[in-house]
Amino acid sequence: MRFMILLGLLAAALGVRCGSDVTMQDRTKDREEILGHIHGIFQAYLRRDRDAIRRMHTPDWTGFQNPSTKIERGLNDYMKNADRSLEALQGIGYELLDTEVQFYDEVALVYYVARYDYKSLNDGSAGSLKLRSIDVYRRERDGWNQAGSHIAPITGENWGERGAAPPEVIASAGAVAAEGLFEPDRARLLNDREAVWRAWFSNNEAELRRLVPEDVIAIEPGSNRWADRDEICERSRRFVRDGGTLLRLEFPETRIQANSVAATIYTRYLVETEIAGARKISSGSATEMFQKRAGQWLNTGWHLDSGG
Repeated sequence: MRFMILLGLLAAALGVRCGSDVTMQDRTKDREEILGHIHGIFQAYLRRDRDAIRRMHTPDWTGFQNPSTKIERGLNDYMKNADRSLEALQGIGYELLDTEVQFYDEVALVYYVARYDYKSLNDGSAGSLKLRSIDVYRRERDGWNQAGSHIAPITGENWGERGAAPPEVIASAGAVAAEGLFEPDRARLLNDREAVWRAWFSNNEAELRRLVPEDVIAIEPGSNRWADRDEICERSRRFVRDGGTLLRLEFPETRIQANSVAATIYTRYLVETEIAGARKISSGSATEMFQKRAGQWLNTGWHLDSGG
């Protein structure tokens, strides 16, 4: 009798163990399907397949994307961010560096760290972002699909060999996307804005004509005339001809409203110049308009006020 009891217990234990093996095998298949789905999302971004990106997220997708300041609810919210990324960046490679999948019946939590390599569609410069994410997957009739996510860049690390974005660039990504632009498009916009100012104060007419289009309209303090490009260049020549030199140029506060092809920069400026040995500090507010034409941000207009 004792032998029969022990045999029954052993059989029960083996049964449980066999059941566990089956369950593990099922989960292994599920895990492979889910990770394959994540690979598919990255690959869809690389080939710029918007329809595939849309299909690979559920209609009720909910979560956070960098730089969410609210809960993103629904596929349309997700695609707004996806579209901004597709407009600014061309993915050129990626790698899943670490993954973990945990199952809760028909729901799975997926943790991963990845590297995403990209090229700017604005100036062709290349870079990399290291990302971390927790994704929510749900098994549906046609298989596993992503129902939620919280993805963000990893900050404060020096990693990679592909010209990785510096920490200050990654850390500012939230504010960038909230303004409607992604790095490196925002950096290029601000660099070009400053280049216009410096070209004016140095009478670099070639640079001015490169960055300022012929149809520019400029309103400046101390003048009752709206300047076109020729007038802008003439004022620049006059400043340098009179012995003017730029000593300091600062933008203490800058805010941007933008999409992928147009931007308005609201800024406070401070300029220190020297003319014939006399130094002068000027400050004020500026509203500057930019348009992207043939991949280049052009300064199509501005309105400067002095003081304040």
